[in-house]
Amino acid sequence: MEESDYITTNYSAFEIVMYVHELHIRGYEQLRLMAGMSPSGLYWRWFIYPKVFMIHGNHFEHNCEGVPFRCLRSSTSKDYPKDRELIPVDDFVKGYENYFDFAKGKDTEYIKWFETIVNHAQDHDFPIAYEEYFSAEQWKFMSGEDLSYPPFESASTDGLSDEQIIEYAKYTFNYDSIKELDDILTYDGLKMNQHEIADVIRQAIKENKGLISHLDVYDTNRLNLIAWGNNS
Repeated sequence: MEESDYITTNYSAFEIVMYVHELHIRGYEQLRLMAGMSPSGLYWRWFIYPKVFMIHGNHFEHNCEGVPFRCLRSSTSKDYPKDRELIPVDDFVKGYENYFDFAKGKDTEYIKWFETIVNHAQDHDFPIAYEEYFSAEQWKFMSGEDLSYPPFESASTDGLSDEQIIEYAKYTFNYDSIKELDDILTYDGLKMNQHEIADVIRQAIKENKGLISHLDVYDTNRLNLIAWGNNS
């Protein structure tokens, strides 16, 4: 990824909701938003992620135990920027184009659900999936109005290109697996090509194994690694 996944620009809550909405209109319907309040109640914490990152389901959207993958995220104390102009969505997207490409595709049910969030944002009323002492069986808005859990249909990585599946691993695999992947990609010896690496990642996803820590990725065991990756 080209930039840090933690956004340092202090976007307002209104801008974040409108960015997701605008990207939906542009065809990135599989882009999702989760947000909640910091323990102090002063900051609205937001997370933006493609549905394809959720191949193991949307349990975290219901239980709010932390987003189980790397994604664009930050927090803000501003509901609307009163001291500056709204920042254009293209400025928000800049540097993260490959990230947002993961969200291309239709998700009609989610778009319909998100319209409620867009409408409430016009009144500076924003969604809350979690906060201190909040454990209801749904989300809510800052105003206290209930908001149903976001709809979800199963996601799949089947349509991702070799290049995308390698990038996908950098967001969704655990730290040790990402480090191992970086070692593979930067190794100076006998190199695997992009398709071979992608096939190893696809098999790791299929087996739900993070990556390939149980195999030597270099030299003598390289053919075994490739065979494991190609195995269906």
